[in-house]
Amino acid sequence: MPARNRLSSLTTPTPRPRQRTTAPGTRWAAVLALIIGIACGTAEPATADPAPVAPPMGWNSWNSGIALNEKSVEATIDAMVASGMRDAGYRYVNLDAGWAAPERDAAGNIQADPTSFPHGMAAIAAYAHDHGLLLGLYSSPYNQICGQTPDNASLGHEEADARTFATWGIDYLKYDWCGPDTDHDTQVPVFTAMRDALRHSGRDIFYSINPDSSPDPDLTTVYDWSGIADMSRIDNDLVPIWHNPLPTDGVPAGLFTMLGVTELFDAATRAPRHSGPGFVDDPDMLVVGIQMAEYLGSHMNSIETTPPVEQLPPAQRAAIGQLFTLPPDVLTALNQPVVSLTETEQRTHFSLWAMLAAPLIAGNDITTMSEQTRELLTNREVIAVDQDPLMAQGAALPGDNRVVVKPLADGSAAVALVNWSDTPATIETTATAVGLPAARDYTVRDLWDRTTTDSTGPLTASAVPPHGVVLLRVTPGR
Repeated sequence: MPARNRLSSLTTPTPRPRQRTTAPGTRWAAVLALIIGIACGTAEPATADPAPVAPPMGWNSWNSGIALNEKSVEATIDAMVASGMRDAGYRYVNLDAGWAAPERDAAGNIQADPTSFPHGMAAIAAYAHDHGLLLGLYSSPYNQICGQTPDNASLGHEEADARTFATWGIDYLKYDWCGPDTDHDTQVPVFTAMRDALRHSGRDIFYSINPDSSPDPDLTTVYDWSGIADMSRIDNDLVPIWHNPLPTDGVPAGLFTMLGVTELFDAATRAPRHSGPGFVDDPDMLVVGIQMAEYLGSHMNSIETTPPVEQLPPAQRAAIGQLFTLPPDVLTALNQPVVSLTETEQRTHFSLWAMLAAPLIAGNDITTMSEQTRELLTNREVIAVDQDPLMAQGAALPGDNRVVVKPLADGSAAVALVNWSDTPATIETTATAVGLPAARDYTVRDLWDRTTTDSTGPLTASAVPPHGVVLLRVTPGR
């Protein structure tokens, strides 16, 4: 029987959702990882009733800076169990670009890098499954501007690659476009081909796509991919900064810009909402526990591991050129500790992603994370807001963007009181203003302070620190 059925007896939470409509995954290329962004969108409506899909939780190797190999992945799996992340709901261990051999085997099959993974990918999947976790891989139809080589790209190999993934016991595919010269009409059949191949593979594989590495800046705001994928990226890549300090005026389409927490949250709330029980909008993985200098270093290292520049296709050479032409003073400035997210900003970032019903995919090195990072990532009350079965996406009140509201399935509401400013602030609203019915009293649970109070209606957060948040769960009295 399929390996996924072996997991049904496990007691770890958040079982893997069944695949619905599939399409290629997410995360862009090794070089673009640094300064990246190109808007992208989504596709045609679903042709079949979707199975329930919840925002996936897990870990992805892309931002972690770890050397991707058998020992490091097994150590990450061990750490996810020991840290309590698995039991808090994090289930996927996703290997981004760098797991595959540069070339296919003699029969044309995609293969794991034999040096980094001497026992093969099926052994890694079995190790994950034996620890109550699930394994995901990264691929692309093109790999023209990504951290893997065009020789192992999946275009034209969809059925074979999907069968290989199924045979290995893979549970998640992150499928990145990685082809700069195309448009939406070209993307739809390519992403659909992998969706169909995954459906035919005989295994239930979550399908996450990133059409974002395409030059069309309107893709994220125009198209709906919910008929093709389980999850799709909605905008550019997130880096571990509060906001992008670099000027973006005059940057031509096709060049890449970084998005901080504020820019990506704004983009997510402006974009058409498609999330629901059958589909997940993806504003990119978490950057909790990652310093900007580490982020830059990990992506510069990923460039160094690609083939010599002269051997790469023109598009990939151009992308690397964009990275290395960053002015030295900009690179120096970005490496300053003050640029990275503070502890307060990381808490706000995690809260906002929960309010968006976003995937909670950690990107830090789990094996070395601090206790502070572990506690932040495993706050089960905040996770419950993200995983709420209603899958509503939070939105700011029309008259006050400091008050972000997310309806919850039990009739309560999550309310994030966010101080976007650079000075402490008091933020006030009321239970009825956030959409709750009139009641004699309300139970107010502070999800970070873990305190519970009663209110007749007013909701007040005093002295919220700059870029800080107070996250409440407000329940009308019976």
